[in-house]
Amino acid sequence: MRHTRREPGFTFIEMMVVIFVIGLMSALVVTNLDGITARSALSQEGRDLGNRLLFLRDLAIVQGREMTLEIDVENQRWRDIDRPGRNEVPDEDDREELTFYGPWFELRHGIVLEEIAFGRTAELDDLITITISPKGEMFPSGFVAYLMHENMAAEDGLSVEVSGLTGTVSYHRGHVEAEEIREEHDF
Repeated sequence: MRHTRREPGFTFIEMMVVIFVIGLMSALVVTNLDGITARSALSQEGRDLGNRLLFLRDLAIVQGREMTLEIDVENQRWRDIDRPGRNEVPDEDDREELTFYGPWFELRHGIVLEEIAFGRTAELDDLITITISPKGEMFPSGFVAYLMHENMAAEDGLSVEVSGLTGTVSYHRGHVEAEEIREEHDF
């Protein structure tokens, strides 16, 4: 009886099965990457807003004058405003002329500023102005900005919570309500 010796290697069918399995796994990974990149972009956008507020707070304290963050809700963007103080430039017209309006920071593709909620009633329109005093206090006092990504469920959004008194910024997954703000005479 004669035995034929088989050459080492893979058959065509074995190779096709391996290629199919690798292709299937790659398709699953690519599909899930969209969720990872959406969450990453949302997180980065929230941190950009929080860092901008912290930067303006520090700048207001160092320069000893008010700084402003203007949020254009309708157009989904924000910018810094640096207006000279009354002591520096007493004339209102001159002060307006010397006011620096920073460039608009637009939200990344797919991210929406869904809501800005304040702990204290504030008059809201499509243009919200957050003023930071030379002591680092913010007015309106404390707020939560809720950001969402179009490729994520609404409950997976990001809340950027800003304390008006201390200026601290914290980030929360999901929708967080603005905290109740106490008046000075409550303490």
